[in-house]
Amino acid sequence: MSLKEAYLHDYLAASLVGIAFAAVVSIPASSVVGNWGPFIGVLVIVGLFGFVPGGFVAGYLNFRLHQMGENLEMAGLSAGFFTAVVYAIIQLFVSLASAIIFQAAAAAIFIAYALSVLFAFIFFMIGGYISGMMERSPFAMPGFFNLSRVRREPPPPPGAPVQVCPNCGQQLTFVQQYGRWYCANCKKYP
Repeated sequence: MSLKEAYLHDYLAASLVGIAFAAVVSIPASSVVGNWGPFIGVLVIVGLFGFVPGGFVAGYLNFRLHQMGENLEMAGLSAGFFTAVVYAIIQLFVSLASAIIFQAAAAAIFIAYALSVLFAFIFFMIGGYISGMMERSPFAMPGFFNLSRVRREPPPPPGAPVQVCPNCGQQLTFVQQYGRWYCANCKKYP
């Protein structure tokens, strides 16, 4: 198997997981097909709470499967785009089957298909782009989650000699959080 084929398989797997995530949220959309105002409203809500997270999940899984070097935002956007393509293909088969079963509503089914694919492309790509942005920008873990950084060091001894700043000669203050001495006058750690 070539590297391109392996990447295609990884994109496909990540896309299917993202679509499964979005499908759980998008179930109510089918109940208002034909009533286009509420249907578009439902698609916007499904887009925000189903397709964006689905694109985010697909982009995140793509980043975990591959070691990306540069241009992470566009790699996330690509994952979101690929997820939307897979969604469009799956929905095409579902819409064809629905149109065959409910022939009287076939036109409404294909209009709903076109609208849902349009919204899927927009929102899946937004979710993928957001995953790329978050992959580029590291976020610090909140202290209460990162228990490995909690240290139980004793405070400095009370009778310790006074520490002075080597730059200005003022008295230093010991900052327990960082375990270092701080000069309030110079506003830095000497």
